[in-house]
Amino acid sequence: MRMRMIPVRGLSSPPSTMDREQAVEALELLRRVVGQARDDTTLQNWGVIWMVHAFTNATGFVLTNVLFWRGYQSPWPYALLWTIVLAINMSAIFVLKAQPAGAWTFFESMIWLIWMTFIGAVILTGVVNHVSGFRVLQLGPIIAVLSASAFSMMGGMMGRRWFIGTGLFALVAVAMAAFPQWQFVLLGLSWGLVQLVAGIVLHRERLRRLAAGSTARLV
Repeated sequence: MRMRMIPVRGLSSPPSTMDREQAVEALELLRRVVGQARDDTTLQNWGVIWMVHAFTNATGFVLTNVLFWRGYQSPWPYALLWTIVLAINMSAIFVLKAQPAGAWTFFESMIWLIWMTFIGAVILTGVVNHVSGFRVLQLGPIIAVLSASAFSMMGGMMGRRWFIGTGLFALVAVAMAAFPQWQFVLLGLSWGLVQLVAGIVLHRERLRRLAAGSTARLV
């Protein structure tokens, strides 16, 4: 009489070589999709936008310091100044983004989320600072810390090189506290430098991909 092996339900066999290969292929595909989405973001003209914003934001912070030097303690001159700066920034985005530069990506949505959250946090901090009776001087280092936080999120999404901005703004926050009379000048120079360098890098990547015949693809 022959003995016949009967498989027992509930006992799983070790994964086959084919299963492992499929898992590796799936992870590689996911990596390529994420990389493609990140690369497509460079096609969205953000490099030029950031270079424009480098000058507008740097000018805005320097003028903020000028208002402080002239003794303005009311929040309204500062609010008017930054309303103009933000209007110019948003106009630059919509004008430059009107060019056909590729598909809207998840990473671009995250860029909007990060920087809209940053702007909202700065505005809310300014309101709280005023209601609490603090001077404008006490707001500057907090903006630098919020800037470091925003660049940290950019680093987690777009690559480690963005953490350079995080480190710079962390150092600037300390420098602003040490030299309060020049704090917004320091912040403006930092924003101008970081955004100009980042804009040049993004723009060069965009030109390189366009020269290679790449086009943004919806993912």
